[in-house]
Amino acid sequence: MNNKPKFGQFISEKRQKLSMESQELAKALGISNAYLSQLEKGIRTHPSAELLDKMAKILYLNKAEKETMYDLYAEASGQVSPDIAEYVAENKIVRQAIRAARDANAADEDWKQFIEQLKK
Repeated sequence: MNNKPKFGQFISEKRQKLSMESQELAKALGISNAYLSQLEKGIRTHPSAELLDKMAKILYLNKAEKETMYDLYAEASGQVSPDIAEYVAENKIVRQAIRAARDANAADEDWKQFIEQLKK
């Protein structure tokens, strides 16, 4: 069973952990309380990358939490995680590598080996 939170639930939980009211977070983000509510309820799923970054700062997310938020956003919106999209857009060789992996039908094990090689 998958107990991983949804994007909006993740934001709501992080906000509540800081004992922050939704109005307080919305004001800090420069958005309406209604829009924040829609994000937290999963009604809206496409906040800008800038808003996500601002959210991460205000909610004091560490690197792992920020990446989790990005991945949950990607799952909810059907988009690529903003940090990944930016990296791919800025690096031609990364786009070539992804296409090569796609064309070779790279399996999870291939990617795991690649990741391990990068860590060395």
